[in-house]
Amino acid sequence: MFFKNFTISGGAADNGFTTEKGYGTWEPHIEKNLMPTASGTAIKSGGWSRRVFEKKLSLPDREVFIIKTEVPSFGTYKVKVRISSEYVHLEDLIIFSGRRNMISRGNIVDAGSFCENEFYAAVMPYIPELSSDRCNDKSLFISLCGKNLLYIGEDGRSPELKDGITVSVEISEEQVPVIWLAGDSTLTEQSAGIPYFPRDSFGGWGQVFPMFIRGAAVCNLAHSGLTTNCFRDDGHYEIFLEFMKPDDVLILQFGHNDQKRRNLKPFKGYYNNLLRYAAEAKKAKVRVIICSPVSRIPFSLSDKESRELDMPCRYSLLDSFAKAAKKAALDSGVSFANLHELTFNEWVRLEDECRNYFINGDITHTNDIGSMLIAGMFMEECRRVSSNPINDFDNDADSGISVTASDMQQAPAQVYDPEYPVMELPYVDIPKIRDCIFINEAFKYGILDPCVMHLHPDEEMPRGQFLMTMFKAIHKDGVRPYHKKYADLEVDEWDSAYVQALIDENLIDDITIKKIGDKLFFRPDDALSYGEYASFLIRAMEKDKNKRNISMEECLRRAYELDIIGDICKDNENEFDFCDETDSEESDYKHAGCPYISRAVAYRGLARMVDLTESIGTALPDDTGVHPAH
Repeated sequence: MFFKNFTISGGAADNGFTTEKGYGTWEPHIEKNLMPTASGTAIKSGGWSRRVFEKKLSLPDREVFIIKTEVPSFGTYKVKVRISSEYVHLEDLIIFSGRRNMISRGNIVDAGSFCENEFYAAVMPYIPELSSDRCNDKSLFISLCGKNLLYIGEDGRSPELKDGITVSVEISEEQVPVIWLAGDSTLTEQSAGIPYFPRDSFGGWGQVFPMFIRGAAVCNLAHSGLTTNCFRDDGHYEIFLEFMKPDDVLILQFGHNDQKRRNLKPFKGYYNNLLRYAAEAKKAKVRVIICSPVSRIPFSLSDKESRELDMPCRYSLLDSFAKAAKKAALDSGVSFANLHELTFNEWVRLEDECRNYFINGDITHTNDIGSMLIAGMFMEECRRVSSNPINDFDNDADSGISVTASDMQQAPAQVYDPEYPVMELPYVDIPKIRDCIFINEAFKYGILDPCVMHLHPDEEMPRGQFLMTMFKAIHKDGVRPYHKKYADLEVDEWDSAYVQALIDENLIDDITIKKIGDKLFFRPDDALSYGEYASFLIRAMEKDKNKRNISMEECLRRAYELDIIGDICKDNENEFDFCDETDSEESDYKHAGCPYISRAVAYRGLARMVDLTESIGTALPDDTGVHPAH
């Protein structure tokens, strides 16, 4: 049975611990001098990286003290953390574990006293952000933050415990149930900057959830960008299958990214995937909770728009997915948590103040304050139904959140360094491309989704899905509400905002629109042809909206001349050498062939268009806002 303990005392020049690392090294490593880094790297430092401010500042009460130690094997561990103080009064102490999971908050230690927290930690493999490889790191992190806890070292960056403060840690191996979290960026573990400002720290609600749990460990397998397909295809579900035990709990919360995949419609692909996960987990005697997706900030309609569209003045983009999740839970015979309804109603109640709970400029991703609010809502929803399995592990913590002035304080102006250009491509299905330079270019320009592992490069590009990547390339936001011009698009679909922008900006060639009787059809699920592709891009490159009535033939000619489309269409050849290994009988996509454009070729042309608009000075639409990608 593994057991270890150690004590770290403040006020000493050297605590007796080195930065030596490696298997079998049981002394803790104190993380210092963290640098600004990509989130995928920060998550391996307990979920932290260094903020860089425009002006030099010293904020010791917002510094974070990070302790890293290793355990011998994957599994669950009991952890006891005791913080004592001889001389100073400590306030607002926060304890994090693992990859920035909040264990407790608001601890107070009077001079000559102590506080103690006991919890269980799950040390399991995981797949980091922007990576396709499983990380088998067996590190266990404990991070501390609070008023009067730390001072800044002589280098102006390394935090040290103040004199008279002692942190004692006990870690012992103990098998307990695991609560597994499966979902997207609204649930996942997100990195944050030091100094720590909750309002400016992106946090999935799963990071706060351990604060409400006793007698079980929480393992968060959620990941930015995941759909109900990607969770299985990208290897996250495999980790669950490998380590799950009877009486564990699986919480499923998807929808935000399924909404952007037209093959994962609410009552088809999305619903069927939830049924499959629930059936497989139940067969393994794992208890299941299906959550409806948390609401994005609702869109507002004027009274006139509301009447014209026959919709309420505030509407959600995820209502259909919430209903499908509820039906999947009912049909599977598992517990259900209606987070969508709870969060939607709360955002409506808060009105403009709800933005205090989200990352600046975002309508989807909460900050740490928002994540605490949602985790509390989830616990209240579980407590409402006695048969909900989470009730077996409820520590009776107050689900409410008291927001202090300190919590709402925003970080000073920061300096940001673009990270994408130096990142490696995460996609596992592109090595067979003879020359993937243009994929790198598209990735660097932010056209591609960095959070998924499969690009499906040789598959057909659907018309609706193409719009999301095109609008990233032209830095154009979608427009809501969508006014129902086309019969095959609903107001609450993700693509409808882009289609409305196309209408408003005169970017649609009417020849591509199908008409049956008095109804028009955009055909979002049809494969995109080379002519349609060229038409979208060439029209978008025209500065004057009134001069965008360009024929498809002329768009194709200009696309050839500008090398947006090369000889691939003209010669009816495929310049890529793909192997049939990427094809599957269960594939949701068809192999692209002329006259339809593949995803890889579409991305190549988009990257080329970005290069051209930089060099020829084309004025693109003024609205540079971008919808959240994940």
